[in-house]
Amino acid sequence: MRQHEEQLEQAFVVLADERGAVQGWTAALSARVGREADLSRALVTDILPEFDAVRWAEIWTEISESDACLSLSLCRTNSASGTVQLVDVEICKLFIQGRMLAKIDVRPAAGVNAKLALLQQEMLEAMASGVPLRQLMETLCRRAEAFAPSVICSVLGVDDEGRLQHLASPSLPTQYARAIDGAKIGPKTGSCGTAAYRGQPVEVTDIANDPLWEDYRNLALPLGLRACWSSPIISSSGVVLGAFAFYFKEPRGPSIVERQIVAACVNLCSIALEHEQARQNIYQLAFRDPLTKLENRIRFQQRLEEALRLIKETKQRLAVYYIGLDRFHLINDTLGHAQGDGLLRVIADRLGDVKKHGDILARIGGDEFAIVQIGNFKEQDIAKFARRILETIEQPHPVEGQQLVVQAGIGIALAPDDTASADELTKHAASALHRMKGRSRGLYQFYEKELDLRMRKRRKLEIDMREALEAGEFELHYQPIVAADDMKLMRAEALLRWHHRERGTIEPAEFIPIAEETGLIIPLGAWVIEEACATAAKWPADVGVAVNLSPVQFDSPDLFRTIANALSKHGLPASRLQIEITESVLLRDSSVNMAVLDEISDLGVSIALDDFGTGYSSLSYLQRFPFDCIKIDRSFVQNICSSREALKIVRSMVMLAHSLGLRVTGEGVETDAQFAAMRGEGCDDVQGLYVAGPLPLRLFQRMMDATQPSFRQATSAS
Repeated sequence: MRQHEEQLEQAFVVLADERGAVQGWTAALSARVGREADLSRALVTDILPEFDAVRWAEIWTEISESDACLSLSLCRTNSASGTVQLVDVEICKLFIQGRMLAKIDVRPAAGVNAKLALLQQEMLEAMASGVPLRQLMETLCRRAEAFAPSVICSVLGVDDEGRLQHLASPSLPTQYARAIDGAKIGPKTGSCGTAAYRGQPVEVTDIANDPLWEDYRNLALPLGLRACWSSPIISSSGVVLGAFAFYFKEPRGPSIVERQIVAACVNLCSIALEHEQARQNIYQLAFRDPLTKLENRIRFQQRLEEALRLIKETKQRLAVYYIGLDRFHLINDTLGHAQGDGLLRVIADRLGDVKKHGDILARIGGDEFAIVQIGNFKEQDIAKFARRILETIEQPHPVEGQQLVVQAGIGIALAPDDTASADELTKHAASALHRMKGRSRGLYQFYEKELDLRMRKRRKLEIDMREALEAGEFELHYQPIVAADDMKLMRAEALLRWHHRERGTIEPAEFIPIAEETGLIIPLGAWVIEEACATAAKWPADVGVAVNLSPVQFDSPDLFRTIANALSKHGLPASRLQIEITESVLLRDSSVNMAVLDEISDLGVSIALDDFGTGYSSLSYLQRFPFDCIKIDRSFVQNICSSREALKIVRSMVMLAHSLGLRVTGEGVETDAQFAAMRGEGCDDVQGLYVAGPLPLRLFQRMMDATQPSFRQATSAS
């Protein structure tokens, strides 16, 4: 069949099957061929040589899996005349009597100039819209490859050091682009590096044998790249900005149309790169310090705001290190501003080396710098990094034959600890620096506002606590302690609760330490003893109450009298009151506290050693003081079912206590398995969520009044 080399003047349609065999055609194609018998035996590749068997298989798969048509542009060259024509091809799937065929619609393309004009309009609009340079160049490459499907496009930039920078090559493997990136331009650096070096186009029609590719052909040939035509991208002022290249899969040079496409693309690349360069210059002026090339204060504040938004999501901490050089003005005054500027550049480089990846570094102005870090660090980590900064700055620097040592100070502010505002965080760090610089040199200082705020909050809580005691805002909740063998209620532990008039419930862990530090625990503890005894006196005669004593309460000479008076006043038998202490009571003024405990015990009040097993000297205290009960700490109970060591420890504690005639209570019992294990080891009483948590008095009273045979059944029923 005669090859169709003449210009395509009229559109035609071909139908083909999966193998590429022609199944039908329009009259326009018959006129071109001349004999219909040829077409009946023809393949698609006979009509469109670009669609060989491999390419046709790809096209068939693509249209089979999609309802959309496939659009392509082909560059056709008449071998006799050398004329070039762009042809548009649209391929859609078509079903005839249930059989799928491909409908190939071939028509003369709009003029290449018209297409390139549309491409230019698209690129210029993208630049004006702020599309990033690399994305812009990738789009350009894809459009160029669509115009000339047999080529592979690449765009490279050239940096200030004369090295190639990969910008786009969507059809080349990543490893190839990575290998070219950073290569130094020169007289034998493939097509692109040489074109950029010469400032002239370089046409290599045979990569395998061309000396320009001596060092790079092993990268290109395995990828099937056989030829490369590269044109330099030159700015309006004559500076080489990069190189635009067409690669070919066969040894050849570019066609006329391909040259036309490249000329348009190189012009667009020049506009885009100059536009990017102008944008970068504006950025440098707006956001970079011209002396050190670090980011300036404006950009620092922007990035700090971005970092604060980030830690709000990640729940991390942020540290601002505000760095000030000590007496730097003396260097300018004695050595001159040129030396001072040189030293600032050195310090900027040193800070760049010491900062970690992802840290923000900026010159705030004059002799001040700042670093921002994000992480899950502690204060000691921050302090360690601050010392490293100071050590780095203080390294000697040679100036006019002398070793100049510059000292610095650092103010540190934390987020979210100190504030969540970028402006305030910078002010806080600067404030810490300036306060510290007035006192000493070569040190760092944390901003203290948080400490001040915490102290004010504690002072406010202390005042509120005094008022709450008078206003009756405190109340006792009661947690039952039951016998392990029959779940009979033995006693209830009185636990202090505070319902603040403004803040609502305040946890004991927040206000008890303040009460102990301020001594408020003494009147507060006296109220607890009084209230617990008054309440328990109304309970059944076989139910007791347990009250915790703070070590600070033993500082009061009235402790024994408070307990004795409460028992007497409310008619509660001493045997129904149990005092719980931890070994910290015995660590403070041991002999005095022992004497007080002896007096309380002589009243008939039982004494329990709480949190047994967690201290250092629990066994020695059992020998020194006749306790009535030990309470095994919840940490052992929680692990009794999962740790053989915990089980052995509990067993030893119970055996030891029983050998001394002491009763044993297990704290923190929460599950059936834990309860069974504690009871199995001989524990006398249990306490924890398995029975019930701390209950308001009215609810506890209701549970106690229930008629069920065991307390847990009553709580479960309620």
